[in-house]
Amino acid sequence: MNEILTGALLPLLVLLLLSAFFSASETAITASGRGKILALMERYPYQKKFFEWLLSDVQRVLTIVLISNNLVNVAASAVGTSLAIALLGQKGLFAAVVVMSILIVIFGEVFPKCVAVVRPDVLMAFSLPFLRLLDILLAPFLWVMLHIVRLMGVMFKVDLQARHPFVTREEFEQMVAIGGESGALEEVERKMIHGVISFEETRVYEIMVPRTDMDAVPSTATVSEAMEIFLEHGHSRVPVYDENLDDIAGILYVKDTIPSLLEGNLSAPVSGIMRQALFVPESMRVVELFNTMKGRHVHMAIVVDEYGGVAGIATLEDLLEEIVGEIQDEYDKEKPTLLHDEDGSCLVQGHLGLEDLSEILGSSFESEDAESLGGLVLSISGDFPSPGEKIYYTSAPEGKIWEIEVLEVEDHRIKLLRLRPVDEAPEEREEEE
Repeated sequence: MNEILTGALLPLLVLLLLSAFFSASETAITASGRGKILALMERYPYQKKFFEWLLSDVQRVLTIVLISNNLVNVAASAVGTSLAIALLGQKGLFAAVVVMSILIVIFGEVFPKCVAVVRPDVLMAFSLPFLRLLDILLAPFLWVMLHIVRLMGVMFKVDLQARHPFVTREEFEQMVAIGGESGALEEVERKMIHGVISFEETRVYEIMVPRTDMDAVPSTATVSEAMEIFLEHGHSRVPVYDENLDDIAGILYVKDTIPSLLEGNLSAPVSGIMRQALFVPESMRVVELFNTMKGRHVHMAIVVDEYGGVAGIATLEDLLEEIVGEIQDEYDKEKPTLLHDEDGSCLVQGHLGLEDLSEILGSSFESEDAESLGGLVLSISGDFPSPGEKIYYTSAPEGKIWEIEVLEVEDHRIKLLRLRPVDEAPEEREEEE
């Protein structure tokens, strides 16, 4: 009896260990995308050839793992059954089914796969050399198995072309969000990565300086008059127009005025030293504009709407701010777009985008008709509100109520507002809505 126990228990233990090894290897491979494997190639340079083998044919590697795992599970069940029958007779058959099911599920499947999810890199680096050895030893058997599988795929019209798992845009955004919550990524890093991700989808009209905020000089202006604009606003380049802002003639660079300044020719017209302007549609993607600016070696573009009118201007700085955030130089005189007050309220510039406002306040501000907070107020009120007027907005899905007070209105534009969270809106306002 002792000989039976000794001769069966040791092979059974080895088979269970092999089952755990193959299960962990399978999970480690399927849980790692192509990017992860390429990173592991740099971390484990001595095993680079094994990672290259994995990337070259993932389907073959997984086939080796699955065949080997099934073989050792069947062998472990057979050894366990024979041992149980030797000890208990015919009653041992039922006991073997129960005990071996528990052992294989827990120690051969669940536990090693849980470990592989936590440490896929170490397990993959450890297992690939052994799997490569099995690939060589089982080459004829694998050839037959793979061809049978492919034949079945053709018969059932199933595309079995190997596609290695990859990280989608949505999954990457979730990983960045989780990294920010866990502290693995700093807030600045998280915002920069989010800016890079959204850079592809952002349109020019979302980041441009609107026409109403443009500083420009007429083509009849002199160098002296242009210098006053440069000094007053701190720009290094401004658009030049003929009759009105819809008739942009070119771009004036401050450095191009230096020869006239040195010669004392301050009365020279700017039309003689201005450069050709780059015109782009407002629907153009920001990444396309960025590539165009790099190719043309320009830092400013004139944005036009669908009717050919000038909608605004976009600078290289505006594009970069989508990734790195606000860039303030020594000449910028811009006011902060949002300031928190001691009473819990916020002073907000009317041009602040709803997406940025939602991210800053952690509450959802959305509108189908507007991109900015000022536009949202106009959409809700249906008219131009007067300073001191208050409206109420309920953010979804959290149901938080915000009181929005208009503080400054200039030239039919809402310049400054105050936001404060409230418990409930006044009844008369709710009745009107």
